[in-house]
Amino acid sequence: MKHCLLLAAAAHAYNASTPPTKIIKSNCTLQRFPPIYANRVHFFSFVAADLYHLLGHALRYYRHLGLDLKNQGRIFVHNASGPVALEKTLVYLRRYEITYRVSNEWSSQTKREAANQFLLSLPNDAWLVYPDLDEFFAFPCEVLNIMDQGGLLSGQMVDRVAYDWHLNSLRPLPRAAKMNNRSSIDYQFPRSCRLTGGLLDTNVNKYTLVPAVDAAGKRLRYINAHSVACGTQRRNLRHVHAQRANDCHGVTIYRGPAVAHYGFTKITIPVLERKLATYKALARTSGELRHRDAVEHYRKLRDSFEYCPLTKSFQFTRKARRLLQRRRYCDPLPPHLERDYAPSRFCFEPTKAPRPRPTPRPSVMRKAKAPRVLGRPDDDDPPDD
Repeated sequence: MKHCLLLAAAAHAYNASTPPTKIIKSNCTLQRFPPIYANRVHFFSFVAADLYHLLGHALRYYRHLGLDLKNQGRIFVHNASGPVALEKTLVYLRRYEITYRVSNEWSSQTKREAANQFLLSLPNDAWLVYPDLDEFFAFPCEVLNIMDQGGLLSGQMVDRVAYDWHLNSLRPLPRAAKMNNRSSIDYQFPRSCRLTGGLLDTNVNKYTLVPAVDAAGKRLRYINAHSVACGTQRRNLRHVHAQRANDCHGVTIYRGPAVAHYGFTKITIPVLERKLATYKALARTSGELRHRDAVEHYRKLRDSFEYCPLTKSFQFTRKARRLLQRRRYCDPLPPHLERDYAPSRFCFEPTKAPRPRPTPRPSVMRKAKAPRVLGRPDDDDPPDD
């Protein structure tokens, strides 16, 4: 009997639905860190170069939270799309004066090692905000008390989806003088859905604020994107859904506001296919279960979309839309918001996506006439605040 109780307790601890120790029930969301606390909060992210428009929205969001991205930020850029996308990404990073490093490798292990290296370099009284580029962390007003107590803050991801259920292009940020409500990323992707945690049954817990050390002075480090450990002893989690703080003393986990996840845009399909190819290669060479699980996850996610020639974009499949709406994985939009959007257009006989056009040879490009310049192109740089 005692053995059964221990097994049940262990299973409960490793269950994805296991809540953190304390859930913060507050309707107050922090608008900006006070300077005395912002001076201790550092920022790190590992981004793909082809997500430069999303990068502009993310950097503006975190800077408006009061984070000092110039002096306390570090970004690794995965160069997977060639020099053009990389240069557009670097334009944003230079504008915000963020320290960056370009990497030609990408994997969960590469990300974890880079994040841990940065976390270990921070002072003992420092805190780290470590989001993926498409994750917009929110903090409760009680976060200042949590920092004073040395707690860990977590949130659950809520996926943001376009109104018409398509993987639409993300419109870049205009200049500050041209900013309006329709420019915001919230307006472009208004639906709040639990696609990741509901339809795909994957881990939605993210640590949004992590201290550099625990109460005993031991250094924190990431085991994976969802769990941390203290000290130097290596820990392997027995379940992919676990969210733990192993061997950490005097650390309480608090669950704060939801994390807005803007992971379903036009660039989603090429990013998914790149990740799928990466983990297929890792699964063939290593044979590890975690790599095979990653292949299955990204394949299942890729099968949720289909190409629509009517709109020349990818859309959620009919099966995925029905599951999301029937099981109430998506919150209904208020009527006054529904009126702001045009009716959705779907392809009921989707086709395969067209192949990308091949790059013309230099000899052909020299013979082609230069197009006329009709006017100055729109400026998609970050706004000057």
